[in-house]
Amino acid sequence: MALSNDLPPQLTKDVVKRRSRKRRTLKSKDLEVLLSVATRAARIARDKGHYTVSPEAIRCVEVLRMMRGLPLTPRLITKTDALRAIHLLATDGNPKIRSESKSVINHLKGVIASS
Repeated sequence: MALSNDLPPQLTKDVVKRRSRKRRTLKSKDLEVLLSVATRAARIARDKGHYTVSPEAIRCVEVLRMMRGLPLTPRLITKTDALRAIHLLATDGNPKIRSESKSVINHLKGVIASS
């Protein structure tokens, strides 16, 4: 039986299907949730009056460190207005939150400048 010319060739073992190695980017909703968690934790720590060792301040610092390690795009940063939200944390009374938020701001500015 002869094969038709309009059919695709049969797959052999030496043909490998490649997966895309595209990095997974964050969605704007995920970044907005992280920003709200950090802001809420910083506000609670400020209201309690415990500046450096409260669990809320530690949670805020952990979220900020997590944000610094995420694969962010300049479009995502500007769409969610992340710099403005983190800049409010950079003026917080807690020195740990203040220093970590300033490092996140520098990171985000570097991401925007690299595009």
